[in-house]
Amino acid sequence: MVAINTLGCVTLSLWIGLSYSFAPTPGTIQRMKLFPLSAQNAQDDDIIRPLVDNRQAISRADLFEYSSRIFGLSLFLPGVAYAKCTDIESCREAGERKIEADLKLNPIMRLSDGVNYRVLRPSALPDPKVKDGSSIELIYSISTASGQYMYSKGFGFEKVSFGGKQQSDLGLDSMRVVIGEHNVPVGIESALIGMGKGERRRVELPPGVGFETSNWQPEPVTRRGITQIEQYKRKLVGFGSQPAFPAETVWDIEVLGIRN
Repeated sequence: MVAINTLGCVTLSLWIGLSYSFAPTPGTIQRMKLFPLSAQNAQDDDIIRPLVDNRQAISRADLFEYSSRIFGLSLFLPGVAYAKCTDIESCREAGERKIEADLKLNPIMRLSDGVNYRVLRPSALPDPKVKDGSSIELIYSISTASGQYMYSKGFGFEKVSFGGKQQSDLGLDSMRVVIGEHNVPVGIESALIGMGKGERRRVELPPGVGFETSNWQPEPVTRRGITQIEQYKRKLVGFGSQPAFPAETVWDIEVLGIRN
């Protein structure tokens, strides 16, 4: 990495300091008195010494030439770069330590129906909390267990018609859910219990409490989303030589409003 190092900073300070030390006499300047620290930090003695040791009166053109040469050199001297890890093994260990520390601060919660979730962002409000029968407004994003995006609502990944044109649905779309009415899979209803306004959770949803429990609601509206959900259905029941597989889905959900 190339950076402006100490020499560059010294040069800039030297340029600014000398610019204000000139007498208004054309073509000459007063004798310069540089701070010893500035001279000591400057590494190119051949360039800086005429300005420091001799303390001769020089013209503004000379000053410009000296300073330009010093500053030009400083641009191409390497700065100090600090590596976070030195090889694959140390990088892996550093990553494992980070994951372990993160899990201690924000553990995975395991529910009795097989649903797992983590809090991505806690609520800033103590009340109200989602409970059975709550009417809530939420946004969601669904992906496969391998991380492939399926479809969403309100996360900014889809487009909606607004003001006569297509815009990101972030802040423009959401879904109304009543806990217990299975507008969303029952596993998502379980994960919603206890959430506060503004809270966001990531939910690992097993198929046993997944889409089939909500009659495949919420449905996608885009061509990509429809294709993704059809592929997911085939994966669950099997197709061709591919046997059935109990694939999970991963949901990011955020509660925007709660009415109890």
